[in-house]
Amino acid sequence: MADAAPPPPRRALGFWPTLALVVGNMIGSGIYLLPATLAPLGTNALIGWGATIAGAMTLAFVFARLAAKLPCAGGPYAFADAAFGPVVGFAVAWSYWILIWAGNGALAIAVVSALSVPFPDIASGPPAFFTALLLVWTLVAVNMRGVVLAGRIQLVTTVTKLVPLVAVILLALWLLLAKGGSAIAANPP
Repeated sequence: MADAAPPPPRRALGFWPTLALVVGNMIGSGIYLLPATLAPLGTNALIGWGATIAGAMTLAFVFARLAAKLPCAGGPYAFADAAFGPVVGFAVAWSYWILIWAGNGALAIAVVSALSVPFPDIASGPPAFFTALLLVWTLVAVNMRGVVLAGRIQLVTTVTKLVPLVAVILLALWLLLAKGGSAIAANPP
């Protein structure tokens, strides 16, 4: 008796949570924190944004081409391992994980910084430390519960990030259409 073929693996994440994962990673704290930091630089900030976008698109195209040529799991590790061997693959994987850990800490600090505006008591010291720690461990607990819950939370947080961005874009378009060029404030010297 011939064995039946195993059923195809069930995808835990659907289209929308997967899309939210990618969009949520692209629209991080930088979208909300960098404009205020770069505003004093005037039009130079636009050049910086353009260079950053060009770099991000270049990386996206490189990874898309690599994934098409080498369709396997592992991301940067798999590509480096296939091209340069296991030592370089290990170094890439190790570096990537260290950067992820540092990035998660930086994101927790950025969230605490943003939360300190409506809640000034957590602006610094032990309250800021424990709030950041609580955020990190809450997300660790979510990930331990499974990918489905993590995907749902990613979907909610991505929509929460996109709604104000779309509102600001629509407001800017409305002001530009209503007032024309006078809606743009001149940069101070």
